[in-house]
This record gives sequence, structure tokens and C-alpha cells, in this order.
Amino acid sequence: MVLLTDPSVSHSDSGAELSRDHITRESVELLADCKREHLRFAHWKGNSHLLQSLEGRSDIEILVHPNCRLQFEAILRRRSYKKMQSQPRNAYPGIEDWLGFDPDTGRLLHLHTHYDLATKTGKEKFLHLPWLEFFFQQLKIDQLTGWPVPIPEMETLVLLVRIHANMLHDKPVIPIVKQKELQQLLSQVQLQRFREVCSGLQLEVPAGLEVEINNIVQYHSVPAMIHLSAQIYHQLSASIITASPMAAIKTFYYKYFLKFYKHAGRFTGPVQLKKTLLAGGKVIALVGSDGAGKSTLCNDVIKWLTFKIDTHYFYFGKRPFIKSYGWRLFSITAFLFNDRAVSKYFRKLAGNIYYLLLIHKKINMLRLANRLRQKRSLVICDRFPQKDILGFFDGPKLQANTNTWFARLERKQFSLFCQNGADVVFKLQVPPEIAAQRKPEHDNKLIEKKCENLSGISFGHATVIDIDAGRPYEQVLLETKRKLWEVL
Repeated sequence: MVLLTDPSVSHSDSGAELSRDHITRESVELLADCKREHLRFAHWKGNSHLLQSLEGRSDIEILVHPNCRLQFEAILRRRSYKKMQSQPRNAYPGIEDWLGFDPDTGRLLHLHTHYDLATKTGKEKFLHLPWLEFFFQQLKIDQLTGWPVPIPEMETLVLLVRIHANMLHDKPVIPIVKQKELQQLLSQVQLQRFREVCSGLQLEVPAGLEVEINNIVQYHSVPAMIHLSAQIYHQLSASIITASPMAAIKTFYYKYFLKFYKHAGRFTGPVQLKKTLLAGGKVIALVGSDGAGKSTLCNDVIKWLTFKIDTHYFYFGKRPFIKSYGWRLFSITAFLFNDRAVSKYFRKLAGNIYYLLLIHKKINMLRLANRLRQKRSLVICDRFPQKDILGFFDGPKLQANTNTWFARLERKQFSLFCQNGADVVFKLQVPPEIAAQRKPEHDNKLIEKKCENLSGISFGHATVIDIDAGRPYEQVLLETKRKLWEVL
């Protein structure tokens, strides 16, 4: 039985009425492009939360026929999607990760792109489902979103296999989310159609199928779920692919490494936990006067990016520190740069030496940031040292008498820092009166001076982007996301 052989139909054909208040415009336009190119594709699993996926709140699980791969990737590149690289512990065969951006909402869309029907089972074992061609014959159009999705009977069989595979791979339990998803799908299944699909896939129809479905739908029987999933899964044992022994060793290593990092992460330095940008990492700095909103904006940008991209926070102000995935990292020199009485006393004793220690620490931080960039991660810098303006904006402090040894060494240190500066600098431009309103406890004259001098800072070879930070914060955040996406 074939419900839909060509999923490339228009929205009017599907009768879908898209909810513009929820579904991102980017996902709507991506769907339209794929249909226009007559691609064979579908949102193949997790369709109970398809709406959330198109809102940018969870992954879009898209299956693309291998013959359409080049066309599909051309569409993604034309739409400025960024190709991602998974960490080795999360890599799957036949799967790619692409990240898109919705300019209206500022949300990221993660395409978990499959070119094969595969799922992980056991330690470094993968189950390849030999159902691809038949799967594409069992599609329908989702009436709410217009996306091609498998009919309930086909999606149920895929979910049953995934449930048993995940139990072997992870823990011998079925997550509540999957239980509810299976229950919902089975409530839509027609028995005769289910038997026809099983026949088309050369599967034996499970014994007592009607009773099993009734126990799951009516009584939420978890044992029935486990039994039914096992009956389907064990018919596919010939399709299990075992990875290399080295892959198993890597899995073992990463499993216990992550457990270790949860307890000791703040002492080990930044560790890559999320996906990285295949095109390369970036060091990105946000600078501006007091009251421009640097720290608030940095925190929200970090939260936005770490949805999927490996991103770390570097603070380059008077009390420099690094934060990675919520951990404020330990530093043996941290006691020099805090507001405790001991630190204040040391700074008083150190005099000019303190400022040399401060820029030296920032140089070491920048070296670490550059290593993360080389590993294709992102580093967001709150403030950034510069040498054009003396005395403030994290610039040189010891240049009142330029002939002293301290002044010469400080200039040398700042030159060393600026030679390997940021890739992108966002200048948060804000009128002095607005900045003063936001920071009433600060010196108004100093704020005015900072606002006036910001435009005169060059930041070397970095791409400099001016942001009008005097507007309402939500507008500033959205524009920053848009500009940042353009330079990634």
C-alpha cells in the first residue's frame, strides 16, 4: 500500500494551515525549497513533537534519500546553514548535523540529517534498517506543518526497533517520553494496515498483536511494550553492524571521562562537550561603555549558542576568569584578582607589578582561547584589552611616564596580546545619558568619556561590528544574533 510516493507537494495540496505564531519562518522556507527541488525526504521519527522541532526547541530529525543528498546540501548552503562536527563519542554512521538560524526569532534550528535508517544498539554496534525504499512509499503529509511524515504503522515499527535498541545501548528501561509516543502512535494504528506494512518489510506479524496493542493503549502496559519491541527487533539481527575495536575503546574512554569531568571539570580547563563548527572556530569579543549591557548580552549569547555549539566564556575585565558550561574554572592566580581583603592588600604591595601580572594572565587566557578556536569551538569574550586608549577600556595603565621599565614592558605585553586578538569585535554603542541611567552608581563623566572614545579603538585585524545598544534589550540581542550568525 502506497500513500505517498512523492512528498514534494505544495502546502495547498496538503491542506496544512501553518501557525505563524509558532513555526519558524526558516523551517517553512526550508520545507518549500525541498519541495521545489522535488527531494525525497521526511521527518522520520519523533513526529509527536514535530511542532516543537520546527519552533527550534528540539532537533529536526530529517531523513533524506541518499540520491538527493547533493541537492539537499546545496539548499542548506544556499540558506547559510552551518555544518557541525559531533564529538567522537556521539558520531553515528550516515548522519550529519547542520545548524540553521531563524532571523525573525533568533532561534537555532538543528537538523539531525539522516541518509540511512540507522540506530545505535549495544557498545559500538549499529542497526541498519533495510527499509529505506519501502519507507519512502509509506509517507503522508502532516496537516499542521505540511511536512512529509511516515504513516502511523510505519513510524510505530521504527519506534519499536529504536526502543529495544536503546534499551540494549543505555538502560533496560523505556523513557516516559517514548512510552507516551508509542501509546499515541498505537492509538492511530489500523491493524490491517499494520499487517500490510509488516508484510512489505518481510516481518512476521507479532503473535497476539491485537491484545498487545490493547494492553499498551488502554492500560499503558510497559511489559507489553518491551515484549512487542523485542519481537520486531530480533527479526533484524542480520542488520546489526559492529564498529571497530578501537571505536569501542573510545566509547569506554569517553563514558568515564565525562563522569570524571562532571566532578572535576572546573580543575581540568575547558573541555569540548558540544558540537563544533566544521568551518572553524572564532574568538568573539563584546566591548562597550559601562551600561552598554556587555555581561548580560554575553550570558544570553552563550546560552543561545551552547544549545548546540561548543562555546566558552572568557571575562577580560579587572578580575579575569573563564567559565565553561556553568563551571567557573579554577586558576592558581585567581587569589590575585578578586575583591577579598588579602587580594587588595597584595595589590597594594605589588604596585605597578600587579598590572603586569594582570596583562600576563590575559595573554595566557587568549592563548587558551586561540587553542579552542583551532579546535573549532567558539569563545565569547566579555570585554577585550586594547592599546589605543590609555587608562580605561582595559587598556594600558602604566603609560603616564613612558620611559620607565614598567611602561615599556606593559607596552610590549599589550602588543603581544593584540597581535593575536579576536576574530570579531562587537562594539556596543550607547548614548552617555542612557548608559548613565543604567549605571547610576558609576562616574557619569567617565561613562561619557568611554562612550565618546569607543569609536576610536581599532582592535587590529578583527572584523568590527557596531551595535546600537541604546535600544530595548530584546532588539539588541536579536540584532547581535543576526550579525553573529553572518560571521560564523
